[in-house]
Amino acid sequence: MMIIMLVKQMVLGLSIAAPIGPINIEIIRRGIFQGFWPSLLVGAGGMSADLVLMFFMYKGLSGILTLEAVQFLLLVLGAFILTYTGFSGLRQPASLSEPVMDMREDSPVSYEKKSLLHAYVTGASIAAFNPLNLLFWLGIYGSVLSDTFADENKLRAFIVSSAVFLGIGLWNLNLAFTVQFGKKLLTPRMLQGICTAASIVLIGFGGYFAWKAVLKVIVFM
Repeated sequence: MMIIMLVKQMVLGLSIAAPIGPINIEIIRRGIFQGFWPSLLVGAGGMSADLVLMFFMYKGLSGILTLEAVQFLLLVLGAFILTYTGFSGLRQPASLSEPVMDMREDSPVSYEKKSLLHAYVTGASIAAFNPLNLLFWLGIYGSVLSDTFADENKLRAFIVSSAVFLGIGLWNLNLAFTVQFGKKLLTPRMLQGICTAASIVLIGFGGYFAWKAVLKVIVFM
């Protein structure tokens, strides 16, 4: 019975992570430009934000997230982060083999560390301030995870809930590997086109959130 429950939660995690959204778009874009580890760390950052969000929902955050002022703030932050990330992608160098760096300022090792940290922070920021992601987790928490946390055996509840994030992690790992090996089959022009399209999609998400924020302001007025 426990194994069946774990499998169900893992499948839930896979289904949560699979739909194309800002995180998946950034994983693909980062994987093409910077390689496997930055791509994987975008997903890891998103998972970290989701885990923190789930914890705070367990502590009662769900009621706060339904407030209009909070939703407006999230829309503004989400619009800014996604738009900024998208435009940063459009400014990437034309060469997709290695990122451009100034050797006078950074060593290759320190640059790589900064790149990995930036990838992680980007993933965490996109997940934390994406209103669609927050609303999605509200629904998941309300329908599934709240029952899990109601289990008197807290260790079992923790293990079962962790299976959701294991499923998300497996999807992120699969996507990062797919991009890493798949990009070798594409020409530089095709890779550049994919990255440009991914950046434009992120800007589109940012514009959508900005428009939703404007609509809320109009309603308030």
